[in-house]
Amino acid sequence: MTDLRNVIVVGGGTSGWLSATYLASSFKKTGRNIKVTLIESANIPTIGVGEGTFPTIVNTLYEIGLSEKDFLASCDASFKQGALFKNWLHDPQERTHGYYHPFEPPEMPKGIDLSAYWVKRKKAGTMSHDFSHATCVQAQLCDHNLAPKTTETPEFSWLAKYAYHLDAAKLGKVLQKHGTEKLNIEHIFADIEDVNIDNDGYIASITSNEGKTFLADFFVDCTGFRSLLLGKALTVPFVSQSQYLSVDSAVTLQVSYEKDDSPIATHTISTAQEAGWIWDISLQSRRGTGYVYSSKHTTPERAEAVLKAYHNIDADTDISLRHIHFDVGYREKSWYKNCCAIGFSSGFVEPLEATAIAMVEAGVRSLAARFPQHRAAMDIRQQQYNEIFVSRWKNIIDFIKLHYCLSKRKDTAFWQEHTSSKTLPASLKARLEAWKYYGITDGDLPYKYDLFTLASWQYILYGLEFLPDYVESAPLPDTLIDKAFESIQIKGSNAKKQLKNNRDLIQNYL
Repeated sequence: MTDLRNVIVVGGGTSGWLSATYLASSFKKTGRNIKVTLIESANIPTIGVGEGTFPTIVNTLYEIGLSEKDFLASCDASFKQGALFKNWLHDPQERTHGYYHPFEPPEMPKGIDLSAYWVKRKKAGTMSHDFSHATCVQAQLCDHNLAPKTTETPEFSWLAKYAYHLDAAKLGKVLQKHGTEKLNIEHIFADIEDVNIDNDGYIASITSNEGKTFLADFFVDCTGFRSLLLGKALTVPFVSQSQYLSVDSAVTLQVSYEKDDSPIATHTISTAQEAGWIWDISLQSRRGTGYVYSSKHTTPERAEAVLKAYHNIDADTDISLRHIHFDVGYREKSWYKNCCAIGFSSGFVEPLEATAIAMVEAGVRSLAARFPQHRAAMDIRQQQYNEIFVSRWKNIIDFIKLHYCLSKRKDTAFWQEHTSSKTLPASLKARLEAWKYYGITDGDLPYKYDLFTLASWQYILYGLEFLPDYVESAPLPDTLIDKAFESIQIKGSNAKKQLKNNRDLIQNYL
């Protein structure tokens, strides 16, 4: 049997270059003599919507071999410690509301699980703090836009868990430079026109519009929503999830800071709107914003007006806006034969919890860990991979839907549909039915490959005031629980004295 020796990544941007650099780095570390080539078109612009990331990105960039300081400087990046969800629970005309999903899990002072006691006290009316502020210091850091580390903290290390806000287009360029200069990735510009399939159904080669043919043993499809290899050539079906999540469009706008010393928010701000929500992400030099909406419930023109209103821009003002449309769902198989799709070519859901780049990371990590020695080992490897990713996608759909279905909003047709039990996945419906009576536990989330852990589910459930009838907790004295909750507030007060704000830290760190 002949070993696999050549991998071609088709498509650039963040997904292409992250896949290529991670694979090349992995092959180098494990001593596998496999050549990685990336082929991209010079004529197809990258989508570049993924300006928010997940904490896994920190270790990914470290493993690839980047310098954190160089990355921050080159990608206009800032530190991200979670997300703030505004007006998801109530119609803001009636009542404003907000809650955090921090990256740090709820703290356990002296081993005490505060989440259970918070639920009990909230139900009894004796708890004034929301869940994230009561159980996690990081919510207080976000309130004051404080950084998650100091200038003395080593690269890719933290005092509070973080990810990044970044310019996705610039990240692609940084990875390209690192990949070609440090990891011996061959970079070719070509417009791929044909995919040539052999008698066994594997991809034998790809051909450019100029007639040049490229041979490889394995292909990674990073062609975005086109899914040129996996979807078009290998005809792997797309599994739509629009029956659960109808948000399928976005209009984006980049805005400058009002002043040079304007705060850099250390969290993504996600503000619910009449037919979707607006993201607001703070980079070093600007803010990236966008209205993600359901084309079933509004028009592009109305979406533009809503985004302009968010920025206090007159609806008639002529400004440069960018529109994007996407299909919600995932491929039935992300890996088929000798082709693995990573990024948008594999699947996509609205960017509510920064899953886009996180799923690129997860995809290439899983591929590198299971990359076959030869074709004979490919079937079992891809079976494992696909089982993991179908489960991951289903759990992501459930988790994103959770943000909508617990809302009390009924002010528009969009919110009426998204809070209807008719649009609930059966898996989420069963979970919520169980959690209504008994608080969520680790045992309810047994799949170790899921992106979102128990803490993430707790922050959304309790942030949206979904309180179970019963939670299990040890019979500890109230005075001990009082001190445990008080310790969180004290730690937050101390952190405010010790940590710089996000802008000051970045300026001093670089």
